[in-house]
Amino acid sequence: MLPRIKKVELGKIHINDDIISNDFFLHTKGIEQLEKTHKIGKKEFERMLLHDPEIAIFGIGFKGRLNITEDVMDAAKKSSLDIHILKTPDALKKFQEFARKGKKVVAHIHVGE
Repeated sequence: MLPRIKKVELGKIHINDDIISNDFFLHTKGIEQLEKTHKIGKKEFERMLLHDPEIAIFGIGFKGRLNITEDVMDAAKKSSLDIHILKTPDALKKFQEFARKGKKVVAHIHVGE
C-alpha cells in the first residue's frame, strides 16, 4: 500500500500513523528509517537501487543542505534512472505524483535543514 504522507515540517514528517524524525527511504511498499546524515554517498545510493527503481528522488532537506557526493552524481548519470533532486517538501510531493501513476520510485528523504 502506498505510504500516506499526512504532514511535512522541519524535523518531523507524519506518514501513515508514524511521526518520523530521522532520514528515511520511501518506496511504494513503505518506509525504511535511516540514521540522520548530512550527505548521500555511494552506499546510500546502492541501497536505493535494491528497490529496482525507474525513478530516484533525493529530498535534500528543507533548506537544501544535504550534500550528494560526486561519486553518487556520476553513478546516477551513468544509470538509466530518472533522477530528481529537490527540497524535502517538493521531493515528497514528486514521490506521491510518480507513485500514484504506478511508477517504480524510491526516495531518500532528509528530515533536517
